[in-house]
Amino acid sequence: MSYQFRSTLTDPFGRGREFGECHSAHIRASVEAYRGLFERTAGTAVDLLALGDEALQQIAAFAPPLHEEICGMAEGSGVDVREIGAINARTEVLAYLSRQRNTGGDNLRGECSTIAYVDPAAAAPVTLQTWDWYSQFAGQWLVWEIPHGDGRVTTTVTEFGIVGKIGVNKHGLGVHFNILHHLSDGARIGVPVHVASRWLLDSTADFNDALQLLAAADFSASTSLTVLASKAGEAGEAAAVSVEIYPEGPAFVFPDEYGLLLHTNHFLDPKAAQGDTEWGVYPDTLVRHQVLKRRLGKRSGLSVEQLFTAMNSHLGSTGALCCHPDPAVQADQYQTLVTVSIDVAAGTLNALAGGPCAHLKAQ
Repeated sequence: MSYQFRSTLTDPFGRGREFGECHSAHIRASVEAYRGLFERTAGTAVDLLALGDEALQQIAAFAPPLHEEICGMAEGSGVDVREIGAINARTEVLAYLSRQRNTGGDNLRGECSTIAYVDPAAAAPVTLQTWDWYSQFAGQWLVWEIPHGDGRVTTTVTEFGIVGKIGVNKHGLGVHFNILHHLSDGARIGVPVHVASRWLLDSTADFNDALQLLAAADFSASTSLTVLASKAGEAGEAAAVSVEIYPEGPAFVFPDEYGLLLHTNHFLDPKAAQGDTEWGVYPDTLVRHQVLKRRLGKRSGLSVEQLFTAMNSHLGSTGALCCHPDPAVQADQYQTLVTVSIDVAAGTLNALAGGPCAHLKAQ
């Protein structure tokens, strides 16, 4: 079962402080879990405070209200604000440490599989994604509902201490999230992709504005943000595009002629794919993409239930669409922590703990 928290304060600092006060132990656990992951990636101790300070500078310049929120979260939880800054930049920190170790991203791997189906007769895309991450983070996520003073509402599936990830707002925009890896990643700490996803939902109500926001940001690590849109009206209109963020990007990937847009953890744009470091080390991203294409390609009228069925594949073990850790293995392993569908027209999302198979067994 997912845990949901609704903020009662709308000013950024107060909202962050309230969240920190309510979730101090979880935020501390997030920081310590990421400290361990960062050190295993680096192969040595890391200066988390220095990395966090760099991240906070980027956040303050890109999204000042979210910087205030993080400062409030630090005060409320009693955790150093630089540590919270560092975990908000966890994608950028992991890329930076991997580059410093000269592994070229080889000790990192992808996560997540996303489906967005745009039916020309429907008012919103039909979507589903798995969030796959290390199994030790299984208890470290929540659904956070964030009202704003002007009536806007952002809802995000995220980790304790991180301002956002997968999400939706009440103005017809949503975001799905897949990590990518590129040769140009990790030269420094740029705008955190998790912060960018949340700020898009907080600050934009127009599809084009959302895409422009991502195109103009100064990123240092790669991610695909699949931006969803629903335009209210007599007939309604829907759209989806995967914005492939990387330091030399971005690139934009659109649904195929049948309205299907699939994304796993490799670049789909031909130019960006020239620097892709994922598939050569972790080819499961190609397998997952191909399984979904075989199951869903050239079909019409797809429903969320059909997407769950397509995602219910255990081919490839911990590299599967629906992945589970092997209890006999002690090393870091991947697990499908949550499966999320977004109804962008309604401004809501449904987050199911576990993988697609857990949902189908419950039916």
